[in-house]
Amino acid sequence: MKKIKFSVLICILIVNISIISFFLISKGYSTIDEISSEIGESPVIDGYIDLPSNEWKKATREEILLGDLPITLRVLQNDENLYISVQFDLLVKYHSLNEFVGLIISNSSSEVKEEFIDAKIIQFSNISKNEFTFFDYYIDNGNFLNDTNLNGEGAAKLEEDTSTYEFSLPIKALIVNEQDAALDFGNTYAFNITYGETPIYQNGVKKSTIILINIKSSTTSEIPFSELTVQIICIVIFSTLGALYCYYIYKIFRLKATIKRIKR
Repeated sequence: MKKIKFSVLICILIVNISIISFFLISKGYSTIDEISSEIGESPVIDGYIDLPSNEWKKATREEILLGDLPITLRVLQNDENLYISVQFDLLVKYHSLNEFVGLIISNSSSEVKEEFIDAKIIQFSNISKNEFTFFDYYIDNGNFLNDTNLNGEGAAKLEEDTSTYEFSLPIKALIVNEQDAALDFGNTYAFNITYGETPIYQNGVKKSTIILINIKSSTTSEIPFSELTVQIICIVIFSTLGALYCYYIYKIFRLKATIKRIKR
């Protein structure tokens, strides 16, 4: 009897631990398998998110883990570019002078190593002075080689404890360079987000995670509310005028018919 009671207590304990663990995990950061970009106005690539001007407001925003580092990921697109922002908080004393964040891009949604052919890296030379360089590399057998044509744009800034890295990547470029991932509308691509402390690629990478980003096929910009309101008002006014015009034409014909009957 005692063995049965002990077994029951063990089972209850396991169930309670499982439930508590589930809630702790569900409230924490998690790796996103696939996210879709949102359509919006182009942000300024300067390493600063201007919240008062609603910059990046329409972007897809996800809280994920880069290794054990919680980051805020924002993804946005328009007719020309895919925009990605990586932001995280880290005490200043833990920042490396040569800190970097990079996007290693697959030429498809495949996470096979050979498919990752393109790398965009924002590398600080002196993070305390916000001095950085944007690098464009193509990857050949694991070697990071300078791209002959700079493709894309990037900027970063450290403000107090917050680091912000912003990237702009062309979608469906007119000239497709074999050294770049050919991003196109309606397709999904694998991105390896990386963080490192020394400008040595790939060995300098300290933390990384792979996500899938779906680029929408339609990039028709949403009509701003003010413009939509004006359009609705114009439609209502012209519809009303049209209805009144038809009504008065009808009245005129009725009046003519009445006059004819009187003359008879």
